[in-house]
Amino acid sequence: MSTPIINVEIDFSTGAAFSYPLILDDATYGILDTDVLGDQAAEIVNITDQVMRVSTRRGRNRILANFEVGTATVTLNDPNSDFSPQNPQSPYLGKLLPLRKIRIYATMTYEGNPIEINIFSGYITSYDTNFNTLTDATSTVTLQCSDAFRLLNNVTTGPFPIPGATAGQLSGARVNTILDVGGFPNSMRQIDVGNSTMQVDPGGARSLLAAIQTIEQSEFGAFFTERSGKVVFLDRNAVQLAADVTPRYYSDTNQPGSLTYTNLDFAYDDQLILNDVTVTRLGGVAQNQFSAESAALYFTKSGLRSDILIQTDVESDDQARTLLVARQDADLRIDSMSLNMYATNDDTTYFINTSSDIYDLVVISKLMPGGSYITKELFIQGVQHDISPSTWNIKLLTAEPLIQAFILDSENQGILSINNISY
Repeated sequence: MSTPIINVEIDFSTGAAFSYPLILDDATYGILDTDVLGDQAAEIVNITDQVMRVSTRRGRNRILANFEVGTATVTLNDPNSDFSPQNPQSPYLGKLLPLRKIRIYATMTYEGNPIEINIFSGYITSYDTNFNTLTDATSTVTLQCSDAFRLLNNVTTGPFPIPGATAGQLSGARVNTILDVGGFPNSMRQIDVGNSTMQVDPGGARSLLAAIQTIEQSEFGAFFTERSGKVVFLDRNAVQLAADVTPRYYSDTNQPGSLTYTNLDFAYDDQLILNDVTVTRLGGVAQNQFSAESAALYFTKSGLRSDILIQTDVESDDQARTLLVARQDADLRIDSMSLNMYATNDDTTYFINTSSDIYDLVVISKLMPGGSYITKELFIQGVQHDISPSTWNIKLLTAEPLIQAFILDSENQGILSINNISY
């Protein structure tokens, strides 16, 4: 049994890929089927011994919102100003450049084997130095970091239609086409094929991230950055099937097979209610779905999704219907679950909590005063870590599935009168 140990390493080499590049005839970086083809060796420095605090933020707060740029801050004890770009005696002189790769990960023993679990992989955007003063015991430097979304947000498509983004292209192929514009490495993407075909790219300058998020909304899928630093595009079918897995169970009553949590953030409000939904594809006719019953209870609450790139108005209407069914009623939500890594001494718990990522399925149970239970099946939509020498707190942002399919022969998604048939 081993408590996970946080590790931080910087790769001073150029390029976006988090891997050791393959260099032909090199004894270390020339191993076929192990290393990734590249033009230079990785230049990795482990800075764990200097780490004082780590904080990471990834994901989104609401399932109807876009995923945001993931961020991390790493505070280092730096008495010799090694990480000050202005220090001519720094061992990293000339290497402390913006957008160098950084990886935050945990090491532990699981089932008798040493393993590494990625927590955050991104790029250093700034080195903020706090020099030793009369009131400070030591000098520190804080590394401000962002994930791959920062890179995609920094590149524009240009004013003209994206080359290769033709009519009839499946959504996954369109995402790959957009990533190719920015030269984003193939090894750093995991892209589903897609279920919907797209219109020709409309042109007009916008960031690559914004262009892909339009495809995400058009497909009714998900686009985010995972723990390893890869960008992931889940098509609509994959989002539905994500609920057809064995979930991770959490409860506050030590039920057999369940993990414990320290706190839940409940919400019962009107924030996600929609009863007047309009979806319009680019150049199409607006498709509206309205629930008079919901409007009578909660007043009219409108939602608009416009200029998506699907090819038919029928599909726009399908989206409007799906949104209305999912959001026309108020529901008690669990917006987040907090975990204390140091409140356990179990390797399985360590592994599960540390490896939690976006679109993992969890079932959370809460014993209420009076003896009743609230149980929710939820997707993880965001992951936050706050780590110091004496604390390691994790917050998982959660949301109920927006679309769920009826899947024949499935123990989870094959129950009549419970699962919906989605388009």
